[in-house]
Amino acid sequence: MSGAGERRGAGRAAGLPQALAVPAAGLLLGLGIDVIEAARIRRLLERLPRAYERLFSPQERAYCDDFADPWPHYAARFAAKEAVGKALGIGIIGFVWRDVEVLSGGKPVVALHGDVAAVARRLGVSRIELSLSHTGGTAYAVAAALADGTGARPARHDAGPRAGHEEEEPHV
Repeated sequence: MSGAGERRGAGRAAGLPQALAVPAAGLLLGLGIDVIEAARIRRLLERLPRAYERLFSPQERAYCDDFADPWPHYAARFAAKEAVGKALGIGIIGFVWRDVEVLSGGKPVVALHGDVAAVARRLGVSRIELSLSHTGGTAYAVAAALADGTGARPARHDAGPRAGHEEEEPHV
């Protein structure tokens, strides 16, 4: 059902402002979920301060550190990295954690770099949709790896993070 003056299938529900427009659909290639306690991330980062730089980009650290209680935000970003790895079928071992970057504080945006971006390209992933939440000391992340639906799905057998090492611009 379309509103007055709107094209059917224009990607926007009737009567919704542009800010609430429904994103374009895509072919779901993979889905990942992760849950982690904020206290676990806090213990890790307090015990191993070098983990801040190994796990989180400067932008992620700046965002989290801007809160009086940064731990739920760090936990949500850590869970997001694991969820993205699962959505891409590479799991959580064998990739550089900073190669999955969670940007922005509103609707989270995923930027993929390095080997993880190369895996996503081989799989035909055009974007990662991400949902984050944290409550009661627990952080949750769900990631969906989507293709634009215009081409055939590439085979997943060579999708490991070490298959090919081309370096390109960040994949979003």
